[in-house]
Formats: sequence, C-alpha cells, structure tokens
Amino acid sequence: MKKICLFLILLVTIAGASFAADTAGSSPATTPPVTASQPADDTARFDNERTILLVRTTQGGYPAHFMEQRLRQPFRLPYWDRQYAAETISPEDITEDTMQKLAASYKADIVLVPVVRTWIWRQYHAYRGWYDDDEFFTECWYDLRVYAYNVKDQTLKSYSSRGSERDEASILNDPNEILGRAMDQILEKLPYKRIPTDIER
Repeated sequence: MKKICLFLILLVTIAGASFAADTAGSSPATTPPVTASQPADDTARFDNERTILLVRTTQGGYPAHFMEQRLRQPFRLPYWDRQYAAETISPEDITEDTMQKLAASYKADIVLVPVVRTWIWRQYHAYRGWYDDDEFFTECWYDLRVYAYNVKDQTLKSYSSRGSERDEASILNDPNEILGRAMDQILEKLPYKRIPTDIER
C-alpha cells in the first residue's frame, strides 16, 4: 500500500513539473523597448570648413544690393559657413584694423565687403538735325570692388572691375548686364571659390 502511495505522489510531481515547463515555454518572450532613433544630420560638413563673413556698407541703391546678392552665391555648405555681420560700415572705414575686429567678433576666417566706387547710368536723347532721326543713347561708367580680409595671412586686398559703356538705348538697356559681367570678373579674380583649391577636402 505504501509503495502504491509513493508511486502516485511521484506521478503527480512529474506531471506538475511538465505542466510548468510547458506553460513557461508557451508564454511570449519579453520584447525589449523600442528606442526611437535620432534623425541623421543630412548636411555634410568638413572638419576644415571655413567661416566667411559678409559685411554690408552704408551704401544704398540697386548696384550695392546687386553686389551683395551676387557675392553670397558661391559661399555655401559644406565648404563655407556663411555669416552676415549685423554692423554696417562706410567704405572709408574699410581698414585692416576694422576688418580684424570684425573677424574676431564673428570668429571668421575670411571677411568680404562689396563696395560701389562709381556707378553712373545715363540715358539721353541725341538730336542730330532736321534731316536725321533722333536717337536715344545709354552711357555707363562703373567701378565695383570687393575687399577681402584673410585672417590667416592678416592681409587686406581688393578685387575690382571698372569700365565704361556707350551704345544705343535699344541695345544697352539693362543695368544687370553690366553689373553681372563686372561681378563675374571680380569673382574670377577672388581667390576664394565655391570649392576651395587650397585646402584638403
């Protein structure tokens, strides 16, 4: 009788252990919490990226505005960190001392200041006589400059384009043509390009 009781107790114990194992195996595994991934910075930057500071002058008018807009175009990421100075300076105040202070204030490597030295755009009516047709002409004189201060070399240089044009008003009638050509010449002379050639990329 005792043997039968011991056998039944052993059978119940084995069955209970098997049930517990089956329950543990069928329970869902604990899923680790999902951590939201941070958005990747899709703006490529270089370790030797340089900061360029563009400074406006107290000059007004369309030619000055055109120069400012055109000058900013080549200087973009990832090669250039373009900044704008809150200050405006007069053309007479463009000195090494002033440029050095601006560069230090904005931690800039290069400081550029566009200046309109001369801009005359004149259209007039030419009266040739009783038997000739009257004509309208355009005359233009210009002297545009960009001053560039290099912090590394501690040098202040200017790059200019100047000249004059005269033609019939039907041909010479868009100031943007003169301004655009002059700025193209200045940017060609300027040693700081869209993709720098003097630093490793």
